[in-house]
Amino acid sequence: MSENQGTGPRGPAAPPRRPPPLPPAAGVQRRQHARFDVKLSAELTVGDEVFTATTRDISEGGVGLDLDRSLPEGGELGINLFLVVDDVEDERTPTLKVRGFVAWCAERDEGEWAAGIRFAEVAANQKQWLKQFLEYVAKQ
Repeated sequence: MSENQGTGPRGPAAPPRRPPPLPPAAGVQRRQHARFDVKLSAELTVGDEVFTATTRDISEGGVGLDLDRSLPEGGELGINLFLVVDDVEDERTPTLKVRGFVAWCAERDEGEWAAGIRFAEVAANQKQWLKQFLEYVAKQ
């Protein structure tokens, strides 16, 4: 018997087996920042137009809004957020004034819209205000 007998090609090699994908880890969020359900009054400035809305939720990275009109996705706007107590602006809580971009906008019901706003660069003092406010909200 020759040395090579029985050691010839065995046919195509089986493809390597891939391990199954790992399930998402418990508690892992897809969002970069935790969101808090909180109602704040919002004054929005889009171009020369100024109108009001209400927040659905807020995070360090943006805000969800309920409003009476559509906003153009990708559009830039000014946002003033302020706390209202008994239909009056709470003068003890400073207003958060930031710029943002419309990440998405969708009609919920006829004449009612929801939008997601991503904050543009937020100054250090604004980040501190937002962080303190969200810590307060989380305790409630």
